[in-house]
Amino acid sequence: MKKSLAIAGLAIVHAVAAAAPGPDESFSQLAARYLDEVSVHSPVAATALGDHRADSRLDEVDAAARERVRKAFREYRETLAAIKRSDLSRANQVDAAILHNEIESTLFELDTLEEWAWNPLYYVRLSGNAIYGLLSRDFAPLEERLDNAASRLEQLPRFFAQARDSLQPERVPKIHAETAIQQNRGLVTIMDSLIVPQLQALPPDTAKRLEAAMTSAREAVAEQQAWLEEELLPRANGDFRIGAELYDRKLAFALNSSLSRREI
Repeated sequence: MKKSLAIAGLAIVHAVAAAAPGPDESFSQLAARYLDEVSVHSPVAATALGDHRADSRLDEVDAAARERVRKAFREYRETLAAIKRSDLSRANQVDAAILHNEIESTLFELDTLEEWAWNPLYYVRLSGNAIYGLLSRDFAPLEERLDNAASRLEQLPRFFAQARDSLQPERVPKIHAETAIQQNRGLVTIMDSLIVPQLQALPPDTAKRLEAAMTSAREAVAEQQAWLEEELLPRANGDFRIGAELYDRKLAFALNSSLSRREI
């Protein structure tokens, strides 16, 4: 509102200005939103961070999911850029730098590095961590964690189908395909070592659902194994070297520092 407005108008402006959040509050709201939405973008990552609201869900890894993440992180970036860093408290300046690195790192991995397109190990790790993360720590009653494990196992066929659609064989390095073939069945080992021994202690209905989920998961793992061996490996023709420029950028995000490999 312009300064030439009447006193009553100025009073309204003052009230609105007083109610508007300052830089620290604006940043706190953004940080809270970012943390709150981790479970939306990656339920498996949320479990690892101690956020258990999405423990029953398995990540979506198709193009639509990547676009949702891309849109959200671009919005985080725009909101953070609108907050003047020098006006923040010292503690929030540090946190803002960390958040900025996380946002830029995610967008770099999504749009530039693109491991989702050429690294089958990306999906091997994610599927294994989805179950291991629920059972490796005693953060909730065992029956609850196993029930969530059953839910994630039931979603494995969809997850692996999305992974197969996302991977571009001509970009996959042969060594990555070979390593994925060796590690893909690790999920079965996780089930056999962390779930099967617990079945007898569960109520019959829970045990029955878990056994059915494991059967479905074993079939999904076998289907993925056959695809890795028969479809991906023969067509894998990518270079395992990502190059000096990409490596320096990846390292900078990992260290949250501008140091390059040559300076370490």
